[in-house]
Amino acid sequence: MLGAIIGDIIGSRWEFNPVSTYDFELFSGECDFTDDTICTVAVADALLKGVSFAVSLKAWCRKYPDPMGGYGGRFRDWTRSVRPEPYGSFGNGSAMRVSPVAWLNKGEFAVRRDARLSAACTHNHPEGLRGAEAVAYAIHDCLGLLYGKTRIGREDILSALSRTLQWSGYDIGFDLETVRGKFDETCQGTVPVALKIISISTDFEDAVRRAVSLGADADTLGAIVGSIAEAIWGIPESIKEKALSYLPQEMLSVVDEFYGRVDSNFPDVEEERRGMEEQKSLMYWNLGLGNMLKALAGEDAMPRKTRIATPLDIPADANVPQFLRQGEAAVQVRPIPLSPEASSSVALGIPVTADAMELLSMGHIPEAMEDHWFMYCDGSHLRYCRSRSGDVWLEAGYHATDDGNYLIDSLRISRSVSSLGVNGDYPAVKLFLYLILAELGFNDESKRAWEDYLGAWEETRVTVGE
Repeated sequence: MLGAIIGDIIGSRWEFNPVSTYDFELFSGECDFTDDTICTVAVADALLKGVSFAVSLKAWCRKYPDPMGGYGGRFRDWTRSVRPEPYGSFGNGSAMRVSPVAWLNKGEFAVRRDARLSAACTHNHPEGLRGAEAVAYAIHDCLGLLYGKTRIGREDILSALSRTLQWSGYDIGFDLETVRGKFDETCQGTVPVALKIISISTDFEDAVRRAVSLGADADTLGAIVGSIAEAIWGIPESIKEKALSYLPQEMLSVVDEFYGRVDSNFPDVEEERRGMEEQKSLMYWNLGLGNMLKALAGEDAMPRKTRIATPLDIPADANVPQFLRQGEAAVQVRPIPLSPEASSSVALGIPVTADAMELLSMGHIPEAMEDHWFMYCDGSHLRYCRSRSGDVWLEAGYHATDDGNYLIDSLRISRSVSSLGVNGDYPAVKLFLYLILAELGFNDESKRAWEDYLGAWEETRVTVGE
């Protein structure tokens, strides 16, 4: 949050008088906070007080009606309206004010939720929402990056930003010189530039200097870059003290209360990150398809498909390496109960080629104790069972199409999936997509599908926890 305020103050005197020199004086008598700082403080105050972002933004902006540089026309009208409504903006204002939500919310789902809410009261255009969410995600994923390290390399930063870039679709593979001197007030024109600057910077001051000296929307670009840079490198005390001297007491009070709240949460960030990684590893062991020992060693984990699986091929004894004693199954396949308390059903529309369906219809007979899945096909359904219990957890219905291919059109999901953390239909569908892709041997696709599942798991994990 303070990083955004600092970037705003440093860039304030260059908003309409661009500077292209990197070694400019950071602070001067011509600097002041602008609407960027006011709105950032308003978002922080809303979180601290538990009021809506719209109420807090209106209150703070009415309290400071004429900041340095002024407000955008439509936003100014919004703050003065008796019944303000969002006006479809995709301006970069949603991205410059969002940083507090990434510091006070540790869970990814909560970060995304509040990022959208903080933007949607004014900037409800898809690009306005995307810009706010991308900046919040970037801050969230960069928090704790310096933990246990003396130096952060570019590879570390790009790794931390990778999920933000993948989710948002923003491309940062461009030369900054191509946007030098271009004043762009949109999210889609500002946020990728901010992420690019972060990816090549070496510390907090370097990042802010690069942002402001680009000759663009200096204060807002400085605020966005500063907000992410703070999460990575922290803020030098000398810069922090100087910036705080520009703020009135009531803003300082919000900053103090905000960081008091952050300090009580932040020590848990790295612990949560480690815990999440441990849970993901355990989940891969329990839900991954095939011989997990081989998979973890980078070897082909899939069993040989030498014959078509039947319900009698489920392992006779999970503790005996000699698995496959056809016709002697000690474990019985048990179908998914149809009651709403025990299962749910989701409509799908997954096209499958005839060749792929031929391979899927052979089923999946585990060849090692580390493979917890058994799958068989009866001509209309693919049924994934837990190999040690025989319980069907995922049952996919399919039918042939006129072109000779197939369509998976439904998925019934056992509530038992929640015992291993699959919280709800959304991640269960993602898990099923991973299973069939892994079954077909699409290594890159199945790896991406597993990452998609983990993303869905993280969101639903937070939702259930809240």
